[in-house]
Amino acid sequence: MSFADKVKKMVNEAPVVTGRGNNVNFGPMTVTPMIVKWKGKGNQPDKVTLSDYMEQNNLKDSDDIELGENESFQLHYDIDVSDLNPTLDFHYERDVSIQNSNKTNKDPKKWVLSDWEETVLPSQISVFGEDWYTKLLPNGKKAAPILWVAAENVDSFVPPKEGKKNYGVPKFIGVYKDRDACIKARNERYPRREEGQEVEVEGEEIEEGEFPSDVLESVVNLYNSTRKNKKSTLKMLESQPFGEYNPDEVLKAALATLES
Repeated sequence: MSFADKVKKMVNEAPVVTGRGNNVNFGPMTVTPMIVKWKGKGNQPDKVTLSDYMEQNNLKDSDDIELGENESFQLHYDIDVSDLNPTLDFHYERDVSIQNSNKTNKDPKKWVLSDWEETVLPSQISVFGEDWYTKLLPNGKKAAPILWVAAENVDSFVPPKEGKKNYGVPKFIGVYKDRDACIKARNERYPRREEGQEVEVEGEEIEEGEFPSDVLESVVNLYNSTRKNKKSTLKMLESQPFGEYNPDEVLKAALATLES
């Protein structure tokens, strides 16, 4: 059984989950299979790549992988947003647990939904095809392939702790043949505008002095990526990554959305 076939088998045999305007990220993506070793409540789990797990357990073939009682399978997604715009200087990274939704209750309101089954997997199949695992995952001694993608960040079904932000999970909406095609797609979604130009966003006309909702959301995400450092955020906005907007004005408008 090949490495990819083993990952496919683990995905198909995923356990059922037991409890509990979006920004679009463009750039080159790699996907890494991970094994998580849980160590009890209050303790941070250990995470190792599937390859390292095999080496640590002296496994010669991926077919020999059998997860223990306190181990689970995840996929680590890494989209290098900075590749298309170095001033952003961050990666969009998410760990997604391979768990299926629990829909055994007759009352749909009591279903426990998983990010994997409801969001990530369907979008992968839609964009990459039923054989997504052969296109996204490392196989044998080959490194993980790098694909140029667009992924919308949507809210996770796992509720965040009180007072914490829902950081979301990737919902794939596009794959591109190369960097130039990815840049073109990004520019179509986040077009620069000339001074005084009206921009139509989601059926509304945006007059000069106003900002599209997706631009404000992108600025908020940038602000959060700098750990809410206004000075650093303004510095990055000087290159006008989301359009030809005044950095001070667009940041002020973005922060106002948080207050409201």
